[in-house]
Amino acid sequence: MISVVIPAKDAEGTLEECLQATLFQEGFDQDYGVIVVDDGSTDETAAIAEGLGVKVIRQSNAGPAAAGNAGALAARGEIVAFTDSDCVPALDWLAQLCRPFSDP
Repeated sequence: MISVVIPAKDAEGTLEECLQATLFQEGFDQDYGVIVVDDGSTDETAAIAEGLGVKVIRQSNAGPAAAGNAGALAARGEIVAFTDSDCVPALDWLAQLCRPFSDP
C-alpha cells in the first residue's frame, strides 16, 4: 500500500483539483490512501478534503515540514509519497513513482 501525504494551509483555492488528480490515478492498480494535513487553515481546506473522503489530520500551524511529518507518522503505506496542495499530479504519477519498486 502507498500513502500520499498532502500538507495544506489555506488551500481551498487549489486543494480540490489536487485531490481529484490524486484520487483518480490512471494505470495504477495498487491500494493507496490519501492524507491531508490541515496546518492551521482558516478557510475551508479541511471541509474540502473531508468532502472528497480523504483522511484529514488537523494541527495548529507549524509549517509545511511539520505537517508533512505528521502525515508521515499517520501513514500506513510501505511507500509514502508527498505532494503540495497547489500541485496537480500527472494522472500517471503514482504508476511512474512506483515502477522502480516493482523490480526486486
